[in-house]
Amino acid sequence: MQSPRTLILFTSAFPFGRGETYLESEFPYLSSSFERVFIVSNNLNAIQTRSVPKHVKIIRYRYNTSFLWKLLSVLNIFFLLGEIRFIVKNSIRLNKPVLTTMFASFAKTLEVNYFLKRLTKKNKIDLKNLTLYSYWMNDMASGIALFKHNNPEVKAICRAHRWDIYFEIHQPPYLPLRNFILDNLDGCFCISEDGKKYISSLTSKPNNQIFLSQLGTFSNKKQLHHNESNKFTIVSCSNLIKVKRVSLIILSLAKVSGIEIRWLHFGDGPLAKELKELAETKMGKNPLVTFEFKGHFTNAELIDYYNTNSFDLFINVSESEGLPVSIMEAMSFGIPVIATNVGGVSEIVEHEKNGILLDKNCTPNEIAAAITTFLNLSVEERTKYSEYAYNTWYEKFNAEKNYKEFVESVLSL
Repeated sequence: MQSPRTLILFTSAFPFGRGETYLESEFPYLSSSFERVFIVSNNLNAIQTRSVPKHVKIIRYRYNTSFLWKLLSVLNIFFLLGEIRFIVKNSIRLNKPVLTTMFASFAKTLEVNYFLKRLTKKNKIDLKNLTLYSYWMNDMASGIALFKHNNPEVKAICRAHRWDIYFEIHQPPYLPLRNFILDNLDGCFCISEDGKKYISSLTSKPNNQIFLSQLGTFSNKKQLHHNESNKFTIVSCSNLIKVKRVSLIILSLAKVSGIEIRWLHFGDGPLAKELKELAETKMGKNPLVTFEFKGHFTNAELIDYYNTNSFDLFINVSESEGLPVSIMEAMSFGIPVIATNVGGVSEIVEHEKNGILLDKNCTPNEIAAAITTFLNLSVEERTKYSEYAYNTWYEKFNAEKNYKEFVESVLSL
């Protein structure tokens, strides 16, 4: 009798809390392709917010590692000589923060490898029918890379998004064990072409295991414009954190005049109070501008809101992105987009076709000018932008198509 096909999936939060909402769309395709599934989540405290099938077992597993494993990582210094050469070759300063990051990451790598030894033995998992999958290119990915190194019959993959790709957004500007991960995994699936190129540049040899696998959203009611009211309605959706630069949206809207504007923002975060105060200061006395911070919405609640309301424009002015699911969701309803040209954003926003691309360092005046451009479009021109936005989503970011292809790619490795 053939042993069951087994998947061990490492996540940061899923199925707990609010994080990794986009994994909700992918997971049904994954779970239905394996007889046994283990989700290993690094979230230790939040309640379970997403349901999973009966054949899925959930394990909570802390991300931080113990002193013992940190000591063992230092004792394995010879294993890390290749990593040190990589650091020097890429002109990364070999200082205490970099070395601390390297040893801490390798400590977790060793621990994850040991964790997998115990998990597979305890559950009598046939390694020949086992797929290991880290949803992020992090220490879980290097841990499964080490397990794969020691057990070549196992299939092992990871995804790569944004923070787990780009060195320069970190302090120190370094992500550990990239070459080790790439050398040992069967596949690294990047959500953007920009991310794929970046990761490929880290290895000095051809790597046929780096793939493009875009995320996606499900089919929604096709809203091809238009808002019937006289108000020009703008929507944005992100966590209220520094990298998302929601303050730039506020400052730019304060500079637009001559038409009634309604702005809604979905998402919460540590800057909520500060940004609400800024919005009140800059726009509160302007009778032509109304705004509302809607707070946290689940993905299902947000889609339902898009289904029952009309929007003229979506704005995202982040200073760093992978390839935003929030833009995919907006375009699935035919909403054109203004966005900064960072990460893989240009792979979804086509300038003056389905939106406007702005420089990463754009000013409030430049954002206001882009908004004014949309204000001045005729109904016919807005409809063309709207149709192009919907068609972009349908052809490139349709979840049913993208996740089926992803699972097929994984199973064929």
